[in-house]
Amino acid sequence: MREWNSLQEREQIELAFQKLMNTLVTMIRHRSYTSDKTELNDLLNKVLAWKKKFQKQHNLTFLSREEVLEVYYKFDELKEKYLYDPSYGIEGELTDELVIWMWELMLLRKKQIEEWRETYG
Repeated sequence: MREWNSLQEREQIELAFQKLMNTLVTMIRHRSYTSDKTELNDLLNKVLAWKKKFQKQHNLTFLSREEVLEVYYKFDELKEKYLYDPSYGIEGELTDELVIWMWELMLLRKKQIEEWRETYG
C-alpha cells in the first residue's frame, strides 16, 4: 500500500513541477512579462534544478523551508504585480497559476516530511 502511495505521490510531484515549468516558460515567452524575464528565467532554473534532484532522490526533503518560501513569495509578488492589473488580459492569470502549483508542491513536500518522521522518528 505504501509503495502505491509513494508512486502516486511522485506522479503528483512530477505534475506540479511540469505545471510550474510550463507556466514559467509561457510567461518568459509572453511580451507582457518582458520586464521580469530575467527573474522568471532564474526561477525556472531553480525549479529545473529542484526537479532534477527530485528525480534522483524521489523526495523533496532536500528543499529547505526557507528556500521553498523564498520562491513562493517571489511567485506571490509577481501575482500581485500582474493579476490585479486591469491592463493585462487573461495572461495575468498565469501568475496565479504559479502560486497555486507552488503551493501544491509545498503541501506535497510537507506530506513527505511528515511521513518520513512517522517512519523514522
